[in-house]
Amino acid sequence: MMSIQIISNGSQHMACSQYGSNWAGPDGDRLTVLIALLKEIPAASINLNGFEEHLEFSPSVNVQAIIEESTSWMVDEGANNYLHTDKEAYCVAISQSTDVPNWPDFATKEYDKTMQDDLKVQWKIEVEGVSQGAYVSQAQHTISAPSRLGLRAQIDGERLIWPPRQLNAMGQRIDSEGKQLSETATILTWTRLSAAGAPSEFSNRAPILDGVATVLVEFDEGPKGVFMLADDESVKPEIDARVHFVLRRLYGQDGMMHYGLKAMLSKS
Repeated sequence: MMSIQIISNGSQHMACSQYGSNWAGPDGDRLTVLIALLKEIPAASINLNGFEEHLEFSPSVNVQAIIEESTSWMVDEGANNYLHTDKEAYCVAISQSTDVPNWPDFATKEYDKTMQDDLKVQWKIEVEGVSQGAYVSQAQHTISAPSRLGLRAQIDGERLIWPPRQLNAMGQRIDSEGKQLSETATILTWTRLSAAGAPSEFSNRAPILDGVATVLVEFDEGPKGVFMLADDESVKPEIDARVHFVLRRLYGQDGMMHYGLKAMLSKS
């Protein structure tokens, strides 16, 4: 199930959050809407067309790296696919014209406006505040992007290893990522951390969200990994349920916004 709405008209594609133009969801923004759109249409090259200027906390975000590691699209200043967004709405568009598109009226899924206001404040505090958890630099975040955003696993003989490691169990160095995992997996177990028990990176948002849920999943190719559930998942996960992965905000830290994959329950 897609978490966005898409309207396509020839060479023009427009997308908006499932919550309409006024909100991209508890852990979403224009960038997460864009990545969801790019995953749903044929890949090509794209001209960012000043898109970064419309992002919150944009100085710390490497938009090109996130696009190229999360999707099959490439960023090229000479591309004739232009990216558009709206300062006043959480919508994005890709077209072959530099003209700003006429934005349609997207449907709006009901949401808690008090939660929206509270989370907006907390994201700002989190990004602008001093780190209270394990520090991860933007450089480290970018270096890990191929495995973290692209789900690329290492090949160690007949085994696939993910997340990547420098050494295998025998102490031998492993080559860099070599195989992309599928974007679906099966839940082995799950837990919900209470507001009081959530890691410091999420401690201010956890009370608003009624805790933070994580799932241990197994990919069809064998590796296992732990992911947070997307914050707009309001149903209880079940063992053996299937999930797919979406790009979302993870946490803010020392002026930087960190993005990563979260799990969403797949609807049968």
